[in-house]
Amino acid sequence: MAMSVGRPRTGAIAEINVTPMADVMIVLLIIFMVATPVIVGAPVRLPDALHALDQRRERLEIVVRASGGVTAGGLDFSGADALAEWISARRAAGADTIVLVQADRGVAYGEVARVLSACRRAGVADVALAAQRRAEP
Repeated sequence: MAMSVGRPRTGAIAEINVTPMADVMIVLLIIFMVATPVIVGAPVRLPDALHALDQRRERLEIVVRASGGVTAGGLDFSGADALAEWISARRAAGADTIVLVQADRGVAYGEVARVLSACRRAGVADVALAAQRRAEP
């Protein structure tokens, strides 16, 4: 509520009170900060692991879908050779990163083996397989 100091005003107050707007924006910011980690997850159903470790280094994520499709960096790859060339180009342009392979639970191991082989041909030293942390029994 605005208060008039000095001479009395006869008309309506034309000033905008921004305090309620700032309060709403802060609440929305908190909601988005809490909800984002829940919303952003793996694009596929990951297998469970009892002793999963967190990797906090810069990483290059490769997704292997149950249909056999391979995606990395928003690009779809038809074969392991094209993936190996793309990884080599990315590693030559940037720093040494870890490659994180996110394979769907239902994917055949042969598809994952082709991706791991492409990583080896590209000269990647650190490859990690993504897993969903399972609660201890």
